[in-house]
Amino acid sequence: MMAPSWLWPNKVDNGYRSVRASKGEKFEAERGLLSHDGTRQSSSTDSLHSDDAILPEAHPVTSPRRSRMGVAFSVLNAVMFICSVVLFIALPYRRPNELNWALKQVSSYSPILDQIEIPLTDRQVNGELFPGPFEKQNLGRKEPSPETTEEWQDYEIQRPFVLSREQVIAMGKDPEKTVKYPNEDWGLGDEAYMGGMDIFHVLHCFNNIRQEAFKDYFWDGEKYHMEGYGEDFKTPKRVHTEIYWIHLRHCTDIILQNLMCNADATMTTYTWLETQERAWPDFSVNRKCRDIDALVKWRDANALNIAKAGALKKPYDQVKVSEYYWRIYGNETHKGDNRHHPLWD
Repeated sequence: MMAPSWLWPNKVDNGYRSVRASKGEKFEAERGLLSHDGTRQSSSTDSLHSDDAILPEAHPVTSPRRSRMGVAFSVLNAVMFICSVVLFIALPYRRPNELNWALKQVSSYSPILDQIEIPLTDRQVNGELFPGPFEKQNLGRKEPSPETTEEWQDYEIQRPFVLSREQVIAMGKDPEKTVKYPNEDWGLGDEAYMGGMDIFHVLHCFNNIRQEAFKDYFWDGEKYHMEGYGEDFKTPKRVHTEIYWIHLRHCTDIILQNLMCNADATMTTYTWLETQERAWPDFSVNRKCRDIDALVKWRDANALNIAKAGALKKPYDQVKVSEYYWRIYGNETHKGDNRHHPLWD
């Protein structure tokens, strides 16, 4: 059993040292020559509490600076946690100020989305089989006529636009395979590329199928579209060429892919019609539509000269065409026609 310290008043436990003591102070403290305030005292002191005047308490000393840093770190963690919770709750209800933010979430890259606002409008589809006698007819319901053809053509004709190299790359395309506008002719700089708007190609394809449905109006007498019969009503006068059907299937596939790519979750209801024994679907659904008029206005304001763009000469390193082309046309100089290549009309 260890003897009590008061039996040896001048003995110091070497297990504890003052953190501020110098080597000299430590030495003299061990000899009992320093008081608590650091003044020299007699080595013959009889105080039973002389150890308390020399030694610090047995627990370690905490740095005030380190303590303040710990408190600040705890407060910072608490603030960050609260901010994270608030952001997590508020994020679904955030309305970003970025132009066309909602459309960009469901669209591939297009520079148009950074230039003009494309409103989302609520519209009810006219799904009636029999149109009203006095209601304005949508373009898709109109009977073939010169006026209807002109209206369709305004949507159908492609127009050329200018794209930067960065925009071409952002679209996932290779600038080395994209037509460039020569700066000496156009003054658009050394990195100006030709672009178009895909929606008008889709409408061109739909119009092509529409014209096939009304072929008696459109194709009577035209050399490779007419399909009639001779006097025996058995022998075709002229059948469609192979390229006609290839083009028609291409257009059908383009429209199908476009519809499937833009598929949404719109649902229909069913109703009872007086002439039908079974429930009948109501196709006059409510939809959220992109305003195509905004795109048409942008097209008309930004399109370059069509005839001038059509006069561009191809270089030698052009993209190779399908073998179908050579089998059907057999020559390299086919320029297309106004119907199948409407870009240069």
